[in-house]
Amino acid sequence: MSTQADGSETHGWLGEEFLTWLWFRWETDGGEFPLPGGRVVGIALDDFLSFAAPSDDDTEQTLRRGLPTRTAEARTALRQGHRLRKARLLIAEGSRQWTTTLDAPTLTCTGVRLPEDAEECESEADRTADRTANWYALHEIVQLLYASFLRERLRPDYLQTVGEQHARWMAS
Repeated sequence: MSTQADGSETHGWLGEEFLTWLWFRWETDGGEFPLPGGRVVGIALDDFLSFAAPSDDDTEQTLRRGLPTRTAEARTALRQGHRLRKARLLIAEGSRQWTTTLDAPTLTCTGVRLPEDAEECESEADRTADRTANWYALHEIVQLLYASFLRERLRPDYLQTVGEQHARWMAS
């Protein structure tokens, strides 16, 4: 039984599937995700991928710099059952862009780079409010994307539809 309050020990694999799903959707659908209210965000994986080992006896793998998603090492890791544990993401909505490293088992964002301060920010209080709003927006986007993933993943026909496509993509 897990003693962690974040659930990563018992449910972290869902976050790892989520991160791999983002990669899959980025490569197969162009990385645009509709959100409630007619919003659309773009997601791309950047220059850092960290794969968890399929078992405690296997080696973890980290790929950095360039486009690691395009490397033979990344594809081999997927085919060998490695799970995507962390990845640096570029997230864009309208003119705002965030960069963050997402830890899949906990859905924690680290190394966050927020959008530029709004031009209307004239005081330190304005900048603080703008940055707070951007932090909140990033959190909301990640949560909404995760909810979208779960809706798709928990469909009764998932394994015969998107799951099948996802498996073929991973094997390619």
